[in-house]
Amino acid sequence: MKLVFAICAISVAMAQSQPDSLRTYQDPQNRFQFTYPAEFGAPSAGTDNGFGSRMAAVRFSEFSAGVHAGRIILGGEAVLTSGAPQFDLQAAGGLYDPITLQIFPAPIANVIRNALPVLTPDMLCDAIGRERHLDPADPRLTGLTAQQRAAIANVDRMGNVTPKVLRCDVVGGTVTFEKKAAFDPAGSSRYIYGSIRFLATPYSSFQLIRGSGDDPGEAIIRQITAVVNSWKRL
Repeated sequence: MKLVFAICAISVAMAQSQPDSLRTYQDPQNRFQFTYPAEFGAPSAGTDNGFGSRMAAVRFSEFSAGVHAGRIILGGEAVLTSGAPQFDLQAAGGLYDPITLQIFPAPIANVIRNALPVLTPDMLCDAIGRERHLDPADPRLTGLTAQQRAAIANVDRMGNVTPKVLRCDVVGGTVTFEKKAAFDPAGSSRYIYGSIRFLATPYSSFQLIRGSGDDPGEAIIRQITAVVNSWKRL
């Protein structure tokens, strides 16, 4: 009987120390690893993986963009960035989104990146709550045409019309947020939420940002924050 109890106790201890609900993702280039809930599904290469400032992008079959449990989901990729921090899903407007910024030819995109303030953890909560991040009349944009400056103003608001920050918590170098914003002036608001961990060079951030038409709930946001905070450089 004592032996049975001992075996049961060991089994419980092992289950607690190695929960079946978590999986470890290890970068194929052996640069980093992180843990994620098994319910996120199978990982695979994400959007613009390894392109530009996106050093790595990982999507999850049951969590990233698509239709899950009858809900349309946007984003939801784990992304490692370099250079000045940029953010998925127009979380801080279109100019800070590396994919949206591809609307502009490379020379103009470079001018925009050089003119934008470099966001830090202490600045991000304010930035995600504003529609405007770059004044079209900024002297650094004087080499552009009036039409180009007008386009910059429009893209700045893209995906971030009338933003309302519902929460924004800064703990160390990690910012966890939830907000509502419309894609354009005629559109309805969507929820954008996630977590960004600011990193030392050669990287700048590890982030997971997701969008949906309804409130994600606290449990999802806690999961996302845990994934981001589990990132480890190898």
